[in-house]
Amino acid sequence: MLVLIQLFMTMMMKSKAAPQMVTVEAQSGDTVLLPLEGRSWTREDVGDIRWTHRQLVLSLKNNRTTCEQHRRCELLSNGSLRFSHVCAEDAGNYSLQVFDPHGTRLVQIHFLLRVEEVESENPGEGQTNVLLPISCLSLLLLFFIIIIFIVRKRTRRTTAEPKEEDVYMPMFGNHSNKRKQLEKEEESLYVPCYPLVSMETPQTKAEDVYV
Repeated sequence: MLVLIQLFMTMMMKSKAAPQMVTVEAQSGDTVLLPLEGRSWTREDVGDIRWTHRQLVLSLKNNRTTCEQHRRCELLSNGSLRFSHVCAEDAGNYSLQVFDPHGTRLVQIHFLLRVEEVESENPGEGQTNVLLPISCLSLLLLFFIIIIFIVRKRTRRTTAEPKEEDVYMPMFGNHSNKRKQLEKEEESLYVPCYPLVSMETPQTKAEDVYV
């Protein structure tokens, strides 16, 4: 009877510790949680929670709760493993083991993480698509500004030319008037001199002889 009880307890422990396989699918860049669910353990019942993946080893007992290589995964206090930004290189098999304070393994779960890599748009192409219309609009605006400047300059020239002619006309008129006045003054200075005519009757040559 005692042997049967021991055999039954051994089978129960093996069934509890039998590994399970859980498949988790995600896309690159997502936040992924590999959960430890459906367990009603207390902190006193658990001695250690350990995650292993290739060269990665996270242990709650040893206070190794963060991935040292890329620091994108973290071992939570409830035993779950969380990825803040999963990548294609994170895909693969993960093994979760739960031990009691005496070192006996209580649970072993295997997770298969599949990561679908999403092709992101080339940031250079996105910047080109944005900068191209902006540069075209800037050139068009500059072209309009140049045209407006040229038109304004021409209108200013056309409005300024008649005024300049008006300025020079009175100056020319004043000069001509001054010249005429000077000519009149010169004419008044030069009075014509006529020969004086004697009021006496002229004497002939014969009369002079006999005098």
